Amino acid sequence: MAFLDSLRKQLAGKSEPNLPKLPDLPAGAHEIYIPYSAWRAQIRFRRQLMLQVNYKKEVAKILLTVFGIWIAFVVILPRVVQPLLIHGFNIYILNILLYIYVGIISYPLLTSPSNLQVGKEGIRLHWLSALGLISSPWISFDYIDQVTVSNFKRGWYKSRAIDIYIDKANTPAGIRTILNLIAPSLWCLSLDKDKLKLRLDIAAITHEADLPILLGALRNLLPDEKLGPELLQLEQENTGASFTKLWLDSFDAGKPQLTRGNLEAGEFLCGKRYEIVDQLGAGGQAVTYLAIDHERQDATVVLKEFVLPVRGGIEIRRRALENVEHEAKLLSTLDNDQIVKLLDCFATGQRAYLVLEHIDGSSLRLIVQEGGALPEQEVVPLAIGMCDVLSYLHSLSPPIIHRDFTPENLLLRKNGQLALIDFNVAEQLESKQTKTMVGKHCYVPPEQFRGKACEQSDIYAAGCTIFWLLTGQDPEPINTSHPASLCPGLTPAMDAIVARATAPDISTRYPSAREMKDDLLKLAPQAGSSRA
Repeated sequence: MAFLDSLRKQLAGKSEPNLPKLPDLPAGAHEIYIPYSAWRAQIRFRRQLMLQVNYKKEVAKILLTVFGIWIAFVVILPRVVQPLLIHGFNIYILNILLYIYVGIISYPLLTSPSNLQVGKEGIRLHWLSALGLISSPWISFDYIDQVTVSNFKRGWYKSRAIDIYIDKANTPAGIRTILNLIAPSLWCLSLDKDKLKLRLDIAAITHEADLPILLGALRNLLPDEKLGPELLQLEQENTGASFTKLWLDSFDAGKPQLTRGNLEAGEFLCGKRYEIVDQLGAGGQAVTYLAIDHERQDATVVLKEFVLPVRGGIEIRRRALENVEHEAKLLSTLDNDQIVKLLDCFATGQRAYLVLEHIDGSSLRLIVQEGGALPEQEVVPLAIGMCDVLSYLHSLSPPIIHRDFTPENLLLRKNGQLALIDFNVAEQLESKQTKTMVGKHCYVPPEQFRGKACEQSDIYAAGCTIFWLLTGQDPEPINTSHPASLCPGLTPAMDAIVARATAPDISTRYPSAREMKDDLLKLAPQAGSSRA
C-alpha cells in the first residue's frame, strides 16, 4: 500500500510543490483518488492482443482496416468527389475532412481525465497536467440513477466499462450542460432525453489494486437499488489481490529453476511454516501433500501443488495460473461444512500452492475398494448428504456446477459427514456459453460431453456415485443405471431413484437435488448410521 500511495502522490503532483496538484482529500473512509489513463488502456489492449494465439490475424485485420480508410480518403474519394467540387475548391478539403475524422477518433484519448475522485459528496473528474488543474463539478449521488457494467467496442478497441447513468430531470441545468460536454471524453455520447451516460473504462484505471477500492466505495456510498448486479459481480471477481498477478510477480522475481521432482517428507515451504509429511496423491494438474502448519498450532493441512511451465512465455504461465486462481477464488466464496475450506495460498519459485483444510477420512472410492459395496441402509444417508451439498452449490447466485462429482472427490469424515473437494473444474453458470467437457467419463452425462453442463449434470454424477456405492462397480457411460440388476435385494424405490437421477434425457432426470432428496428421505427410516 505504501508503494501505491507513493505513486498516487507522484501522479497528483504532491511530491513536487512547484507543480499543479490535486486538492487535498478530506477525511473519510471512502475519500479516494484513482489515477486514470485512456492511453494506458490502449497500451494494455495492444499488449493483450499480442498475447492472443491469433494475434497475427487480428493485427492484420487492423492494418487492413487502416489501409482501407487511407486508400478511401487519398485515392478513391478524390477521384469521385473532385469532379463534383465547385470552382475554387480543391483536394485540400478532403485533407481537412480527414483531419476532422482523426480528431474525432482521438478526442477521447486527448481529453480523457487524469484522475477520478470519489467521496461522500459524489464523483468528480480531474484533468491534471503541467499546465494546471481543471476539475468537474461534483456529480452528486442524488443525480445518479444507475451504475452498471458493460462491454464496449470502439473500432478495434474492446474493453469493459463502469457505466454511470445520470437522471437529467434530477440534475441542475448547469451541471447537466457540463456533463454533456464531458461525455465524449469518456467514449460516449448522451442523446437520451431522460438519461445521460458517463463511461469509465476499467482498463484505464492505472493501478489494478484501485479497481476493488473504487467498487467498494461505490457500493458503500450508493443505495443498493442503484447498483446493477453486474457491478456487484465485478466487485466479487476483484475482491482481494489477484492470485495470478501475485504468483506471476513471484515467478518473475527471480530466475526460474527447473523442476526437481516431488517434495520429500521433512522439507519446508514458505520459510519454516509448512513442513511436508507425505505425498497424498498426484494426477491432473496438481500433486497433493499432507503437511504441518507450524503457525496454526501445528495443525495438519493439505498442500495442493501446481508446477508452473518454465517455457512458453508469460501468457502460457498466466493461463496455467488462471486455472489455479479460479479454484482459489471459488473456494474462498464458499461457506459450508460439507465443502473443503481454503486456508491460504502462496507461490515459491515456479510452483503455486493452495493450502486446504485436512479432512480426516477416506474417499468413497477407497471405502468401497477396501470394504466392498455398501448395504442400502448405509448408502441412503450418504446420498442425502450428496443432495444437501449440491442443493447448497446450486442455490448460489450464480449457481456453481461442480462437474466432477465422483467417488474420488467425496470424502467421508470420521463423524460420518460427507465433504466435497476438488473445485478445479467447477464453473459458475454466468452465461449460455459452451464450456469445455471435463469429468470422468463414467460419471459424465450427455450434455456435459457437449460442453453444456448444468445443475442436473451434477445430479447425474450423484446418481452414478450412488450406483458405485451399492454395486462396487462404475456405471456404464451415458446410460440409465439400475443397481438392482447387480443387487437383487435392493428395494425398487432405491433402484428407481438411481435410474431417474442417471437418465440420459435431461427432461426425465430429477430437476433439482432437493426433489431427489425428498425421495431419499422416504427411505431414511430404513437407514442406519453411515460408516465412521
